[in-house]
Amino acid sequence: MALNWLQSILYGLLSGLTDILPVSAQAHRILLLKFFGIQDNMNAMDFLVHLAVFAALYFSSQTQLVRMSRARALARIPKRKRKRPLDIRSLMDMSLVRTMLVPVVIGLFLYQYASGLKSNLMLLSVFLFLNGIVLYVPQFLPSGNRDSRTLSRVEGLLMGLGGAVSVVPGFSAIGVSTSIGSVCGVEKSYSLNMALLMNMALTLGFLVYDVLGIVENGIGTLSFMIFIRYILTALAAFGGCFLGIRIMRYLAAHHSFALFALYCFGLALFTFILNLMA
Repeated sequence: MALNWLQSILYGLLSGLTDILPVSAQAHRILLLKFFGIQDNMNAMDFLVHLAVFAALYFSSQTQLVRMSRARALARIPKRKRKRPLDIRSLMDMSLVRTMLVPVVIGLFLYQYASGLKSNLMLLSVFLFLNGIVLYVPQFLPSGNRDSRTLSRVEGLLMGLGGAVSVVPGFSAIGVSTSIGSVCGVEKSYSLNMALLMNMALTLGFLVYDVLGIVENGIGTLSFMIFIRYILTALAAFGGCFLGIRIMRYLAAHHSFALFALYCFGLALFTFILNLMA
């Protein structure tokens, strides 16, 4: 049984939104498909959804990416030939992102093993509950104003753990990474921007797995109307991702993410009950 048009668009919108909101996109996809009673080959659709999320992340972070790229290019020019000062901050931002990507790459290599947990609703409820705790703790800590200029490599690796653990259904890359950043005294908006860049690399890794899945299992039946439905699903994911980024940037500047922790607790309870009824 395949998703219908409305279900597909809802799947794309929810996937894009929860890929940014700190509530675990994987958990929502699993629960949504169980709710719809779907057990279909989703590799092609997931590929387009992840591609849309990657595009939204790229466009929203384009200014920062261009600044870091220019700083890197300028750093290669001999000091006596430079016509403008070196952007040390952007170079250190790039170094922090690279450090954060070390755990992410390790996590991606373990993604196939973690994917086997998708069918275990009991574990999913536990992981959602733990994700909620991770989101809830930072509200009890004083806010900080640190950035890449004062962070150590160990702290960068710890922030990158958010991307690594998010290969396990129930954990959010953005949520865990920003929460660890808050514990380390990193300013919330800055921590979120670094987490978004990290999530770009994580999504790129998921795209590789989607392609491997398509090669192994094929794309199933593909007609013109199904292709149009896939495109609309991707557009919904793109819009949901952009909306999620705007929400998170607003909350990072004005509020905490504690409300999402309560949501995760509620979703964990719902998943636990769903497991008992299965």
